[in-house]
Amino acid sequence: MSDFRDILGLGKHEPGMAPARKPKLSIQKPEGMSREVFALLNQDGKGIPGSAPLVPAPSPKDTFKEKIGRVIGWDWKHFSHSARSDSLELSHWQKNNDRSTSYSFARFNKVVKVLSYTEAEYGQWLQHPTWTKAETDTLFELCRRFDLRWPVIHDRMPGSRTVEALKDRFYAVCRMLLQGRLGASDGGSTSANELAEHPLARFSFEERHEMERKAEFERLYARSADEVAEEGRRLEQAKLLETKLRAQKKQLKPGGKAATIHALKATLAASGLGSGSDLALAGLPSLAGLMEPPKRPRSVGAWLRSADVSTKRPASEKQLSHFEQRLKDLGMPAHVLPTEANVRLYNTCRAHVVLLIELESKLKRLEYERNVLQVKKAGGSAATGAPSPGVGHAAKRARAEQGERAVKRSHH
Repeated sequence: MSDFRDILGLGKHEPGMAPARKPKLSIQKPEGMSREVFALLNQDGKGIPGSAPLVPAPSPKDTFKEKIGRVIGWDWKHFSHSARSDSLELSHWQKNNDRSTSYSFARFNKVVKVLSYTEAEYGQWLQHPTWTKAETDTLFELCRRFDLRWPVIHDRMPGSRTVEALKDRFYAVCRMLLQGRLGASDGGSTSANELAEHPLARFSFEERHEMERKAEFERLYARSADEVAEEGRRLEQAKLLETKLRAQKKQLKPGGKAATIHALKATLAASGLGSGSDLALAGLPSLAGLMEPPKRPRSVGAWLRSADVSTKRPASEKQLSHFEQRLKDLGMPAHVLPTEANVRLYNTCRAHVVLLIELESKLKRLEYERNVLQVKKAGGSAATGAPSPGVGHAAKRARAEQGERAVKRSHH
């Protein structure tokens, strides 16, 4: 190998050096181009350098656009407060596109409208044996100044009267003033109607009730922890009693499964079959609404009595043929003359037939389960060598029934 390299003038080959490889040309897939199209252009990495992509890329000029908008500045402006009665003028920062001249927060200034009276009205309607006109004027002036904040009014009011006495005098004066103005005005005028519908004329303040209410709150605030716990226990007991009363009312309410069971138990007890009625009626699928009368639509004023004829039937489809046969055996007509007595008797009889069919089905199922258990017990006692008396007959009966079912299946 070295001779060939000497002839070609390549020099000696060093074992640690590898031949230099050409860099593999790789073309990156343009954004938005599918892989199939890119594979057609660049098969096995042998794409054409500098070839134009099929999907045009957006230019930076289209991507970044200058947002053109009007700059909103702030100006130092003077304003007047419409809620103030003086001519005070203040200043604040305001947007230069805001053209409003009034103060925006003036709408939150709510003022209580307190009634006022004249000298003649006070002398005619508002005199009181324990209140002078000066004290009444002071009370109304404080109410107008402090917006009926009664703790503040009580603190500013001279004398030793209570808050309840101040409230009673204020509301009594307002009520008598409105009643006097209503009596002096025309009965059909708009002002008379407004005076009659005024809340202070329609409602009255009771000083004794207000004092009792505050005393009750003071008693509640002064309770000890033991009293609070005792009251909680009493509330829990009251809730339990209410739940029991609700359940009793639900049972006595006409309609539903509970009322149906109650009616059936009463029927069985009247027939002398009251013992074991709970076990017999348990698990029947058609008990809900079985003894209920048909529901009449509330929106209909007149209806046909034939719509009240019951269509109740067993819940299981397998029992329908037995149910229809039983109706034929009892001679029940398919179409009954819809008088009140006929409809009531037909509905009761049909409900009893439904109950009879389901009770018979339940009885057969329970007898079969009993026979199976007896056979299992007989097999266990025979294995131990101690057969129990009376079990052999039941076992023979169960085997005979199984044989009859097998014969029927073979015939079918």
